[in-house]
Amino acid sequence: MSKPPATTRERVLETCRRLFNERGPSAVTTAEIAATVGINEGNLYYYFKKKEQIVLALFDQFEAALAELSQQQLATEGRDPADDDGIMAFFKLAWEWRFFYRDAPTLYQMAPELRARNKSAAQSSHDRTRRLLQHMVGQGRLLASPAVLERLVVNTWIVATFWIEYLQVTQGVTRVTRKHLEEGYVQVQALYWPYVPEGTQSRGPRWS
Repeated sequence: MSKPPATTRERVLETCRRLFNERGPSAVTTAEIAATVGINEGNLYYYFKKKEQIVLALFDQFEAALAELSQQQLATEGRDPADDDGIMAFFKLAWEWRFFYRDAPTLYQMAPELRARNKSAAQSSHDRTRRLLQHMVGQGRLLASPAVLERLVVNTWIVATFWIEYLQVTQGVTRVTRKHLEEGYVQVQALYWPYVPEGTQSRGPRWS
């Protein structure tokens, strides 16, 4: 079944996500948004009277994508965490919505209520990772005290969230490929390596 044509509102949001990712929300004008979508600026204001409303609508979509990812992880929680693509999926999501991470201070000025919502989204991600690692500890595949586990939760989020930005800054990467995401996945795995029991690595995270 073919996908129905996007509505004007959907095209506006997709255009804004692309432009915000490329140059940052503060550098993109409403006139440019309208011209890129192929409508006049007055028509744009029919859907969004100010840029704050665009930002919040985009965050609604971002939250929905995070919720869908969470449901997928819950559905596979009984399996070996190293066998699914949860971390890879998060890398991809962070790339597709990178302006929310990269330009957070600017966005908080545009839409102050976004600060609390973004904090809640980060906490939800922490909770999912914590549950995953606790599952590994319970199965004896990870030897980590509660304090160490909390550090792993935070460091996993930091690496997964800012890996692409790191590649851009240090290597000048402008086109992200699956290989880049796999490299980030290995960086996350390396966080757990010191806590995998000797002789169980074949059942734990894939280190190669």
